[in-house]
Amino acid sequence: MQEIGCRENIRAKLRFLTATERKAADYILSNYQKVLNCNISELAECAEVSDATVVRFCKKMGYKGYQDFKINAAKDMLSKIQHLNPQLSEEDNTETICKKIFHSEISVLKRTSTMLNIDDLELAADKIIRAGKVVFAGTGGSLLVGRDVQHKFMKVGVQIYVYEDIDMQLMSASLLDEGDVAFFISHSGTNKNVVDCMKTARRSKAFIISLVTKGKTPVSRMSDITIYTDSEENIFKSESISARIAQLAVLDVIVSMIALKKYEESYQAIQKTRKATSENKF
Repeated sequence: MQEIGCRENIRAKLRFLTATERKAADYILSNYQKVLNCNISELAECAEVSDATVVRFCKKMGYKGYQDFKINAAKDMLSKIQHLNPQLSEEDNTETICKKIFHSEISVLKRTSTMLNIDDLELAADKIIRAGKVVFAGTGGSLLVGRDVQHKFMKVGVQIYVYEDIDMQLMSASLLDEGDVAFFISHSGTNKNVVDCMKTARRSKAFIISLVTKGKTPVSRMSDITIYTDSEENIFKSESISARIAQLAVLDVIVSMIALKKYEESYQAIQKTRKATSENKF
């Protein structure tokens, strides 16, 4: 997109920025490496500007938004192979790649385990058990996590709803009532579609649970309960596979808690669903 590097691009356009946009630019230039690991809300807080100012700054620089800015900023710092995974290098052989990737995923799971709030997990499980309706929502990889947990919940006899289309997500959120649960999954915590759906669920007076990576984000700020997962520091946070694995593990915990709380019903459901699918197996 740009012929010159991202830092040079910022310096060349400083005179065209407003005072608040200039604050964002000055902070970025002085803390370039740190900024690459910040979400939009974290950067705005550090630079003492609003999220909207950061978005305007990115667009004045010629980028589509904050994520596009970070991708271009990363090109100043990383080799092409590190765009895929910052821990990898071009000299790595298959054995080294295996060791690095597995070590990375195990580390993320361990860190997520230590940061979990047990009281929040208990409350989330209780709310889901008592809810008249439970809707999960997310986009991209987070939607795939929702699909996975839908399958696991069905095995233990818990019906939840997961819709792929954003209009369907918005409509389902609008039909929730007090006592229902809206569960949002977002790695970045800044996805506009997810935030819009959360606003709709809030107007419906549903109880809102979110699963996000650590840090202040629009999604975490709008939730009644926020469950945090860790991830490997990755400039392309929306593409982090390690975070998805941590999300799956946390949801496995919640499914297991609910299954144990209503053991007899869960056991009967497991037998029925296993029997229903047994004819498809040799």
